[in-house]
Order: sequence, then C-alpha cells, then structure tokens
Amino acid sequence: MSLLFGFILMLILTGLFFLYKAFQNRLKNMAILGIGTIAFPIGFIGNFVLNLGSIFQEYFVFIGLISVVIFTNMTFYKGQMKKANIILIIVIILGIIQIIMFHLYYPIEVKRNIYYYLRVSLDLPYVFLVFNWLAYSCYLAFERLKEQDIEPWIKARYKLLAISSFILSLHSIPEFFQPKNIRWGNPSDHISLAIFGITAVMAIVYAIIFSISWFMPKPIKNYFNKDYKTDIEKEYTEEELMEL
Repeated sequence: MSLLFGFILMLILTGLFFLYKAFQNRLKNMAILGIGTIAFPIGFIGNFVLNLGSIFQEYFVFIGLISVVIFTNMTFYKGQMKKANIILIIVIILGIIQIIMFHLYYPIEVKRNIYYYLRVSLDLPYVFLVFNWLAYSCYLAFERLKEQDIEPWIKARYKLLAISSFILSLHSIPEFFQPKNIRWGNPSDHISLAIFGITAVMAIVYAIIFSISWFMPKPIKNYFNKDYKTDIEKEYTEEELMEL
C-alpha cells in the first residue's frame, strides 16, 4: 500500500504543480493538463481506498487521457486544430469503448476471460495513441529546432519529452500478464504487485521528467548550455517557446 500511496501523492503534487504554473503564467493548456493529472489519482483513490470499483477509476483515467490530448493539441497545433481533433475524436471513442466494456463485463479485471483480453487489446492503442501523439509532437518540435541557433536546453526539453512519452505509451503492455482471478495491484500476489509497481514507477518517472523538462530549473539549463556561447542570455516565456 505504501507504493500506492506514494504513487497517488506524487501524481497529486505533480498536478498541483502544473496548476500553480498554469495560473502563474496564465497557461490554459497547462491548466488542463494539471486537472487531467489530478484525475488519475482521484480514480485510484476511489478504486483502491474507497472501494468504488475499477469502473469509477476508468472514468477518471478517461478524463486524464483526454486532458493529455487536449494539452498536446493546444500546445503544438494551434493553427491545425481540425487535423489535431481527429486524434482527439479517436481517443474519445477508444475511451468510451473501455468504459462500456467495464460496465458490460464487470468485474472484467478479475474474470480474465476473452473480454478482458479484448479490453486490454483495445486499451493498448488507446494509451499508445495518447502518449505517442505527444511524443510525435515533441519530436517534430525537436527536429524543427535542432539546427537553429538557440539554447541547447530548449532542444533537450523536447527530446526528453519525446523519449519519455514514447516509453509511457507502452504503459498498458504489463496488463496482459496480470494473473487470473487476482485484482490488479493486489499486495498479496507478487506478480500482480510487480505489474502495478512497474506501471506506477513508469508514471512517476514520467511525471518527474515532464515537470523538469517543461519547467526546467536553472542548474539543469546551465548543464545543457555549458558548451553554448552567446553574448545575451534570453529568457523565454512559455508562449514564446511554443512559437519557436
């Protein structure tokens, strides 16, 4: 349970940090991401602490993942929202399918029948699309900036986000190995606990990397800029960074 509470606390703190930065810098995209980040631990609290069931959790996972896509679209596709919203619509459809399957075959995560593996098989592209859309968008930003004469920390920001987002897109794969008739994250079952631990650690590491990359502290900026020579060190606002 200590792993679960640590996971929940880390995500709540990360979400609050995003909201603080959003209000501080008046960033609507970051406010949406902050709300979405907090939605994940609310779902876990409802399922594991209040025993409201995995259906309750799935609704908040849905909110969280949709928030990530909206953040990506608002950040990278301001002038291409029609194209970007196609991804949003696909993710919404995949999310609704997940919720419907939870309702029809509850408790689907315990029964481990064909419907469970169908749900997990559909969950894979659901999560994969959300975080690879962000990874792809960050990669395009990195490629666009790679040859420009700007501070290296800005390039490193998008490179780190692209790599970490791709890794998190594989988050659903461990679900295929969940033991039959065992609740996900059951502390009395070593395999189930290990699967939960892997997914929790992936999410926590991603949250830390995202926070550091997006709001990079001065010492880390200096590390990436150590071989960069310039007469004037420019301070960029978030709006200016998104326009580069």
